[in-house]
Amino acid sequence: MCCITAGAVRLRCWPFRPQLRRDFGIAAPLWSMRRPTAYLLVKRVMDRAGIVGAQATGKGLRHGFGVAMVTANPPVPLHVISQLMGHGDSKTTEIYLQVLSEERHSLVMNAWA
Repeated sequence: MCCITAGAVRLRCWPFRPQLRRDFGIAAPLWSMRRPTAYLLVKRVMDRAGIVGAQATGKGLRHGFGVAMVTANPPVPLHVISQLMGHGDSKTTEIYLQVLSEERHSLVMNAWA
């Protein structure tokens, strides 16, 4: 279980599989800052990169990661993407893999190449 705390109070917790920690060699906490600080940092980076609109959110970044993995050459298998995104069920991952028509065209053309 991975948790964000404020003093002795747990603000938010989510499952983080021990196997995933071992696979990636993670022993220490994943980050040293709190969620609002991380959000401001990511928002500043997105502003500097010119990322605006729906993509300029945490969900937009997750979706972009999922799409980048599925449109990679060769595509990353769905179960691997699901593990990387920390999902217990691949159906959850499928939400982030709604590919735009141009990207869908690219996927189909690569499959037939």
